[in-house]
Formats: sequence, structure tokens, C-alpha cells
Amino acid sequence: MKNHNDEAMTSYFNSMLKEKSSTQVRLDTPQETLNGNVSSLPENLVFSEEKTVINVESEPQKAESNWKNISKEKEFQALFFELSGLTFAVPLSDLGGIHHLDDSINSLFGKPSWFLGVMTHNESLFNIVDTAKWINTGKSAETLAYSHYIILGATQWGLSCEKLLGTEVLTHSQVKWREAEGKRPWLAGMVKEKMCALIHAEELVKLLNSGMNIHGN
Repeated sequence: MKNHNDEAMTSYFNSMLKEKSSTQVRLDTPQETLNGNVSSLPENLVFSEEKTVINVESEPQKAESNWKNISKEKEFQALFFELSGLTFAVPLSDLGGIHHLDDSINSLFGKPSWFLGVMTHNESLFNIVDTAKWINTGKSAETLAYSHYIILGATQWGLSCEKLLGTEVLTHSQVKWREAEGKRPWLAGMVKEKMCALIHAEELVKLLNSGMNIHGN
């Protein structure tokens, strides 16, 4: 029997996914491999039962858009991670690495409130996002214990998270795919059984580069 939290999360993600589009998504892009060390991730995935609902107003569909959803084979691997009671997934082929987040992070002035700071790894600088503040959960690095940051593709952007829940092979039918951009271009779809968002990494990076949060502000 589903609890109220499950029903709330299902209702929330369904409202984000119900947007019409005349373009059918093609799933023909070959899967790449993750250039990070995921061998140390937990073999047995554990998913939080406690869910937090983000209330977002309904959105009109844009008249024209070049937005395209991610294209994956019938099966693809995804990394699941958790922060502020929410679980997210991102395809491994869209990641550039996973690193520990420690006290060596350096803050910078003149950045958005969700910009946590800069981390150095193997002589490379990465911009770390206070992910909970970016998605407006009401929490932030001041109240959460971030443990890792996840590099998005070949960029310098890293999403902070509290827990790495491990990897899992997903089939195309296990995801309820979005068909339109709307105001959430970063959302590729919903992993049905986990009731969690599948991140569109390329579109999320565009928002970060523009200094925008989850709402495009």
C-alpha cells in the first residue's frame, strides 16, 4: 500500500511530466562510460522512504523550443543520490566523476546564493552547487551534511549530495519521459518505481552557466 508521501511524490512528478510535444524522442545514442570511480559505491541500493514535495505552479508550454530530451538505449546505467530527503538519478554517461566534498572548499564573492564554492581535484577547479538551495528545498549546506559532489559531463560543475545510493540499470520503460521543455528543462523524466527525477545534465548545466536556479531565476 502506498503511503501519503509516495502519493504526493507521484502527483508532483506527474504534474511536471504532463506537457504535450509534437516531437517523438529517439533512443539511439550509444551509452558512454563513467570516467569516475563508482566501484566503491554500495552494491545494495537503499532509497529513502521520506520524501519532500517541491510545490511549483503549473507552467505554460513555450511556442518554440530547440529542447530535446536525452536519448538512451533500451537499457542504461544511472547513478542514484540523495539530498534533503529527495532522491535523484542521472545517467552514468552524463557524469564526469564523483569526488569527496571536504572542508577545503573555497567560497567566492559575487556568486549566486546557491554557489557553494570551488574545489580543486587533480589540479582542476570545480564549481560546487549547494544543490538543496538550488532546487529550493528550504535547506542548504548550513543544515545538511554533504559528502560528495558529482561532476556533470566534461564541465566544471559539481552537484553536492548527502548520500550516494549506488548505480542501477534502467530500461526505457522504467522512465516516464518528458516530451516538452516547459520551465524545467533540467528534468528528463521520472523513474517510476523510485518516484525520483531523472536529471537532464546538459540542460541543467545551461541553467548553471546562466546563473539560474531550478525555476530559471
